[in-house]
Amino acid sequence: MLVARLEVLGEVDPRGAVRFHVARESTLRGADGHPFEVLVDNFSRTGFLFVSDEAFPAGTLIAIGLSGAGSREAQVVWSEGRRHGCEFLVPLPQSKMARAFEGHASVLANLEAELRKRLPQARPAAAKAPPPPAPPPRHLRKQKLVDAIRQFLDE
Repeated sequence: MLVARLEVLGEVDPRGAVRFHVARESTLRGADGHPFEVLVDNFSRTGFLFVSDEAFPAGTLIAIGLSGAGSREAQVVWSEGRRHGCEFLVPLPQSKMARAFEGHASVLANLEAELRKRLPQARPAAAKAPPPPAPPPRHLRKQKLVDAIRQFLDE
């Protein structure tokens, strides 16, 4: 028997896509490269919804900045007032989904946490303290004593 556990951290929409509500500001660029500040309401592996004062008709090709996951190309598939629905030209891979819309502070915090988890495992065994220097051989100790006495007598 196969037992599995499915954990969904987002919300499943009517089409079966898991949507993540982010309400984050982002930069969108049109085909001419001109930047527009927009508010991304939610996103999924296949697309996203953004709000903008600018009008982007259906069919417009754009690129959206996904903080923590780079920039992705998409096409506006519908617009209704200030709201625009877009489809990524290439669906986001799982690795990008995990980082999309995380701020740099979050990305660094996650990286630091992962490194701290691995640090005890990666740390080499503690080096032993070097042994104390061995006392000089007996004849050297005698010679030093003789030299010290001669020096004392000469003074």
